[in-house]
Amino acid sequence: MPLSLDEIDVSILRSLLEDGRKSFRQISRETGITTPTVKARYERLINIGFIKGILPIFDFEKVDSKEKNFIQLQNLDENAKRKKNIGKNPQNKILKKETYEIQKRIASGLAININCDFCDGPVYGKPKILKFADIERFFCCISCKSGYTEKYRGRIESIKRKYDGKSEIDE
Repeated sequence: MPLSLDEIDVSILRSLLEDGRKSFRQISRETGITTPTVKARYERLINIGFIKGILPIFDFEKVDSKEKNFIQLQNLDENAKRKKNIGKNPQNKILKKETYEIQKRIASGLAININCDFCDGPVYGKPKILKFADIERFFCCISCKSGYTEKYRGRIESIKRKYDGKSEIDE
């Protein structure tokens, strides 16, 4: 079962579409959502692979939709270059229209397909989640979760020690 976006996720994404460099506090003020919640939701969207970068770049291939021609996000580098020259660019109206089209498509209930972080297979039903430090990993089954935990135990413990001084893995 794909992960569904709720109104909190949608409002955060819409705020980021206006300016991907906003701080969590700034997004919190705009949306009325607490700063820790904004940060946690943002990190979750990165961990599942929906936000691919800081600008943000959305991976609409992960959207569970019968209509795969959902949004064409081609030439992102070209669009980024055009956005730098927004005051000088006569195509400013086109950029605003593209942003509006993306905002229109991001709505509550948008389903995002998740792949297992261990076997890379699709996750059906509710994913098994491993949380450590500020990282979340998603798995299709308990076996993959334990296999990942065993394979990367040293790294996980090292990250946890650096993050908060703990050395045990959350189960």
